[in-house]
Amino acid sequence: MNFIRKEKFNKKHVVIVIFNIHQEVKKIKAALYKGKREIEIMDIPKPVPKTGEVLVKIKYTGICGSDLEAYETGLYPVPVVMGHEASGVIEELGPEVKIRGIKPGRRVSIDSSISCGKCNYCQRGYTNLCLDEINALGIFKNGGFAEYISVPASSCVVVPDSIPDKFCTVFDQIGTGLFAIREANFMVGQSAVVVGLGTIGQFQMQLLKLSGASKLIVVEKNQYRLDIAKKFNPDMALNKINLGKIKGKITNRLGADFVFECTGVPGVINATSTIIGRGGTIVQVGLCDKPFEIMLLPFILNHNRIQCIIGFLRRDFEYAVDLVANKLIDPEPIVTNIISLDDIVEEGFERALDPEVQDIKIIVEP
Repeated sequence: MNFIRKEKFNKKHVVIVIFNIHQEVKKIKAALYKGKREIEIMDIPKPVPKTGEVLVKIKYTGICGSDLEAYETGLYPVPVVMGHEASGVIEELGPEVKIRGIKPGRRVSIDSSISCGKCNYCQRGYTNLCLDEINALGIFKNGGFAEYISVPASSCVVVPDSIPDKFCTVFDQIGTGLFAIREANFMVGQSAVVVGLGTIGQFQMQLLKLSGASKLIVVEKNQYRLDIAKKFNPDMALNKINLGKIKGKITNRLGADFVFECTGVPGVINATSTIIGRGGTIVQVGLCDKPFEIMLLPFILNHNRIQCIIGFLRRDFEYAVDLVANKLIDPEPIVTNIISLDDIVEEGFERALDPEVQDIKIIVEP
């Protein structure tokens, strides 16, 4: 319904102003996170791209371990649409989008590590530590568990046609593995143990093989995930940390040069002290939000380094795309289940929290 008002400025000029009183607000379907173990499928306003943003029609969004942690504990602020491992097709450009290759119809994967580019950490190259946390996609800003998302055009990475849609949500996880290897100063010919074979651990294993690990051992209590890892031929695959077997497989029984801890489980983190060699590095990739006691003495006596990892840098994300495009990293056995947005709670979050689940990466299609 329109309301018309005439405004007379002088005897010769009359301006007619038209007001749309009942402007229609378009709606989209989304999974709204409302707190601990509470997600509701509902209609929300369709996002409109602001200056410098693009509107992306979501194809798939992956359920991340951090999403599971938030669902289980109530970690994130509410309400918000979670989902930072998002991909889709650009549908509309907002004002002033002038980035080469970013145009309607392009398939993109979204780099969720949106940074300000101005703070001390961004200036030093650590955009993953940006102080402007309010931009975190799927935490403070609505993410990809919806039909549409509006994001900065600069966060979109164009995906080549050779990569199937279902693989376009994994570059975040591969990028984290690349960042972990670089930050830990891992070098060709060194030995490594990967503990925990969820999505991050599976890709960490593939990347370490690609990086020239002399010996590569994987540990995972979930037999399904362990069997998937065996397809990539690690030197040893164990269902629990076995000091004797691990040291026996590594040259001179001295322990591993690196342990990549990808579970975030307190007991497992402590157990890494039994398999790391002297002077070796523990790379803490798995997230742990629970307080626990750690026995530091073994790490101190053995001159070990504990390197914690959070996120990735843009170059890691872009390199991850190249690795998949060139078939150097294989996501096929890792992306194990595609579910609808309507089933995200039972078939997504609740299923993924089952320690015996026969899945690795679950992705959601709106």
